[in-house]
Amino acid sequence: MFPSPPTKYLPRKMRYPAVLVLMLGWASVVMWTTSRYRLQLVRENDLVFGKTSDIPIHVDKGININKDSNIGKVIPGTNIVGKSRDKKTYEHGHPGTKTNTVKKSFSSVIKDFGISLFKDINPDRFHINVTRTHETSVSRKAPDTRPSQCAGVKYDIELLPAASIVIPLHNEPWSTLERLINGVLNHSPKLLIHEILIIDDMSDLDYLGAPLDKYVEQFDFMRIFRSKERLGTMKSRMVGTKLAKGDIVVFLDSHTEVNVGWLEPLLYEISRNGTAIVQPSIDIVDPQTFQYRYYFQNNIRGHFKWSMAYEFVPIPPNQKAEVKAHPTKAFDTPAIVGCAFAVNRKYFLDIGGLDTGMRTWGGEDVELSIRVWLCGGSMKISPCSHVAHIFKKGHPFKMDYSDLVYNNRRTAEMWLGDYRKYFYYFNYRYAKPPESSDKFNIMDPVKEKFKCKSFDWLLKNVYPELEIPPEGTVYFGHMRNVGSQYCFGPAESVFVTSYPLLVMADCFFYYKAKSFALLEAGLLVVSGKCINVEKDFLVVTPCTAESNRWKLKGKLLVYTDDLGSKCATQVSKANNSENIQTIKLMPCDNATKASEWQFADKIFRSH
Repeated sequence: MFPSPPTKYLPRKMRYPAVLVLMLGWASVVMWTTSRYRLQLVRENDLVFGKTSDIPIHVDKGININKDSNIGKVIPGTNIVGKSRDKKTYEHGHPGTKTNTVKKSFSSVIKDFGISLFKDINPDRFHINVTRTHETSVSRKAPDTRPSQCAGVKYDIELLPAASIVIPLHNEPWSTLERLINGVLNHSPKLLIHEILIIDDMSDLDYLGAPLDKYVEQFDFMRIFRSKERLGTMKSRMVGTKLAKGDIVVFLDSHTEVNVGWLEPLLYEISRNGTAIVQPSIDIVDPQTFQYRYYFQNNIRGHFKWSMAYEFVPIPPNQKAEVKAHPTKAFDTPAIVGCAFAVNRKYFLDIGGLDTGMRTWGGEDVELSIRVWLCGGSMKISPCSHVAHIFKKGHPFKMDYSDLVYNNRRTAEMWLGDYRKYFYYFNYRYAKPPESSDKFNIMDPVKEKFKCKSFDWLLKNVYPELEIPPEGTVYFGHMRNVGSQYCFGPAESVFVTSYPLLVMADCFFYYKAKSFALLEAGLLVVSGKCINVEKDFLVVTPCTAESNRWKLKGKLLVYTDDLGSKCATQVSKANNSENIQTIKLMPCDNATKASEWQFADKIFRSH
């Protein structure tokens, strides 16, 4: 029997108000107790999966979404961008662990199996200093390399889509893999990790077998899938994509290292634009010292050459002002690098994923970039997401250079249209035009579904910096002096009789160190104008009938006129209060290394 309520001793008129007060009091106690319990759960979970408190919130009203996606829709009654999660999605996307005990590290599990942590350390096999990476902390705190403004950007993680992290794996040293996984666990809000999928592509290292299985078993959000045949980079990532259940797929090479706040900016950008593929800003881990070094500082993007080779390059001047004005905003790039990127899973599958007809490794990032741009999507770099990559000096797996040439040829044949002739011009030593039996139609359904544009559109609207060599070109690209190893380009403010002087420029800054074309007819051309001579100095002028006087003899760039022949030579010239490096005609008899030149490419045209 319950005791009589104390209200029975009150006057009748006061009984109902008193009951109401008591009920409110009990409700307050229950709510206070529950909140204390939930807070304790959060604190316990933080110890397992990384602290998520003080996660900022980002508000944005501009939304551009894929019409078939739920990601990026405005939640009624708010101006917060994100995806509303129902209870089922929330629980499934809230990674936990199978017990509340402290988990063993991967390296500890390896030792439990009696395997030496310093087994298999041959640097010639892995193309890194394996001993040094094993000696480097797998839980180190990398320097925060983001722009300073990124720390103030706020995201509401409950409104962001959850991600499946896909890690292709093939014979990776244990410490680089453990450093990646620890970074993902420590630097990712647990609500945003739907799962971590490791796709093992026939590794044969002892510690990547049973010890890795045992380590993964500790987490109910982490799984490993093992292939029975060699897949290569493209197929491994696509296997992961098809197994993934998260709204977003984030690909990370097994020798990458994520930094603080790396995940939220990627998910936020894709929540705004379901047809964007987003690459983090790439930092570098030195393969010998394993020092973490920042690289992208809102000044680097990716592009490709006519050979379809990928390059990191400085952003061009016309993009600098926009990036400077919005230092936390993702910006466009002609191409991304494949070591780390995020994409809406449904969109990725719709647009064809990665070309699984390619061989083993290489070229897939350029092909994907061209395809997405031509078919209505975009490629972007997030300044506030930083992921470091180990750029190895070789491949720890069997691969022929002919495989990379084949992959690049597929890209040229599928997407360049009439411009593919330039691919063969620059690859005449390695790539031959396809036989009639060769088929490059794997992306034809994508072209039809998305009404993809021609490559000419990309040159005009996305990548005008890709220069087209003039007809009759024999040598094309940067003109590098052998002695100084510097390149040259037209000066912006130094003239000889009103014509821009050629001056020294850092070869990395391609928009200053312009591409030169040496034509069969003897013209030396840059940006549609000719290189002529004024007072023995090389200057940029309109082309005339007298411009065709150049010839490359060995490494000597020779100019011939009615007075004889002279050689282009790097010299120092006084300009106001400083000396500048420029090019002057000098007697060929006195030629030195300063008179020797290299052009980036020799090209061949079939007649």
